[in-house]
Parts: sequence; structure tokens; C-alpha cells
Amino acid sequence: MGVHHFAIATKNFEMAHHFYTQVMHFPLVAGVKRQAPGGGWTKHMFYDIGDGETMALWDLRGIEGVQLDPDSWRSPISTGLGLPRWINHFAFNCKGGEEELQQRKRNWLDNGYHVSMTDHEFIRSIYTFDPDGNLIEWTYDTRPINEEDTRYAHEILLDDSPATEGDYEGPFVRSTVEKYKPAPKPLPEPVK
Repeated sequence: MGVHHFAIATKNFEMAHHFYTQVMHFPLVAGVKRQAPGGGWTKHMFYDIGDGETMALWDLRGIEGVQLDPDSWRSPISTGLGLPRWINHFAFNCKGGEEELQQRKRNWLDNGYHVSMTDHEFIRSIYTFDPDGNLIEWTYDTRPINEEDTRYAHEILLDDSPATEGDYEGPFVRSTVEKYKPAPKPLPEPVK
């Protein structure tokens, strides 16, 4: 069973749209514009992430000033909740393995996004942050998950002693390119 879609709110919809269409190469495939429960209106825009699955971006400008204060809400899924920025994240599959991962890395760097890389036990990943500060990952399986992996998962599930193995380490590459930054748009007048 796959994921139909996940949806995230954006602080700057135009920057997020550019990131997901031009940097991640997820085409816009559908959208809904409706009045919002509680007042105002929203756009719910859907992007193809592959294999018939989508993600959606919320453009909430129509409810800012009606249901929420535009200066007080935070869009990152981790830091907006008071967590470190690396906790909650979105991981996308590189079905083309290492070759595709390197292409995705180059694309992020060419668009002004810094990249870190990590080799996990059974996957290899690169990471960057989207314009809203959400951690985004491209990853691929380096080997199939096996019975030993499952046994170890069950073992550590029951083990509440502190970890003794250090955090993952991997290279970090800074981009030298400036990111896309659109001119700010004024907020629409609230619908009364």
C-alpha cells in the first residue's frame, strides 16, 4: 500500500511551488480552490511525486488575518512544533540508485541548496531543506532489508538503555548559487 498524498502548509507559496516543481521536478497535476471552514479561502495544489502518488502544498493566504495571524504561525513541520529541524522529514525514493542520487544532489546544488549525505545501514541518502525549513531527503536502498534487520529492529524496540553508537556522519556540500526568491505578494483582503 502506498501513500496517496501528504500535504504541508507553506509560508511563501510561490517559493515552495518553485522548489517542488523546478528543483524537485514534481509537476503540478491538480488543484482545488475553496472557501475554508471558519472563514477565508485556500488553494490545495497537488504535485506528482511518482508511482501515482502525490504531495500537496497549502496556500493559506486567504485565511491569514481571518483564522490565523500571518506573523505568528510557523510552517516547518519540526521547528514549528519546537523540535530540532532534523526530526520530521520527507524522504523520496531514487529508483535510479546512485546515479540518480548524484543527479539530484547536483540539481540541489545548482539551485542554491546545500546538501548533506549519509550512508545508513541499508539506504543511502542526501538531505536539504525546502524554502519553509522542512527537511527533504532523496534516498535509495543499498541492499534489501533482511531477517537480521528485522530481528535487530525488534531487539532495540525493547531496549531502553541509552545508545552507545555515534550519530551518522557524512559529507556536507555548500552551494555557491543563489536560491530563487520571488518578489513578495500582498495578502488578499479577507473574505467577510
